[in-house]
Amino acid sequence: MKRILMLLGLLSLPLSVQAAHGVAVGYQVGTESAVAIGVGRWDLSVGTERFVVNVDRRFHTKEFPALYFGLGGQVSEDSNAPVGLRTKVGLSARADMVELFGEVVPNVTFGDAGDVDVDYALGLRIWF
Repeated sequence: MKRILMLLGLLSLPLSVQAAHGVAVGYQVGTESAVAIGVGRWDLSVGTERFVVNVDRRFHTKEFPALYFGLGGQVSEDSNAPVGLRTKVGLSARADMVELFGEVVPNVTFGDAGDVDVDYALGLRIWF
């Protein structure tokens, strides 16, 4: 548990640096239902049904601003596969303070029960 908390602290460092670019809070459903938080170009989701935290860096394209790609990590309560790497491809539509998004997230988890999966999420965030 100490390792998970320490890793969470390290993963959250970039979030505090990016806070000047706006903060969003919302909810997502899909493979994991979670609270969805956006800070600048960083996405953070915290599972509501089980302990899982995902931190991803978003990269938008200039040609198609609604399209984005991401790269990040995952920490979960699963003792057989506690950490993982994620990539994602998504679409977002933002009108003023409200953002709707959908994403497909291939990921790899490491450990005794490590696996390769493809997750998905649909969500809404309010930007402040």
